[in-house]
Amino acid sequence: MIKWFNVKERAGTISLYQNYLTLNTTAMYPFETAYRVQVGVDENQQIVIKPVTKETVESGTLDEYSLMKIEMHKSFARISSVALLKSLSEELRIPLSNSPVQFETKWDDQENVLIAATKKGKK
Repeated sequence: MIKWFNVKERAGTISLYQNYLTLNTTAMYPFETAYRVQVGVDENQQIVIKPVTKETVESGTLDEYSLMKIEMHKSFARISSVALLKSLSEELRIPLSNSPVQFETKWDDQENVLIAATKKGKK
């Protein structure tokens, strides 16, 4: 029997800066076909990022102001938003600067979201 490894099962890394957040190669994999993303914080104070398809955006079922652009590069992905990072910083009480604050990420296949376990959140 062969056990096939899935890149989504590996731990990734999210880095928060003052103006943007980046996902390393492992964390960005599930977003390769995303048109936009939604970013939030769950009840465990974990950062949650959900890929959104173009069809879902065009259907109008989501609040357009909750959708963020994700820039895909060869070895990382970036979400640029000063307002988003300020909100994350305030919500999680994490001071942000030009030096990154990093968290480990895991993909949740059932919810179809990437979860970054902050120091306050559960791993």
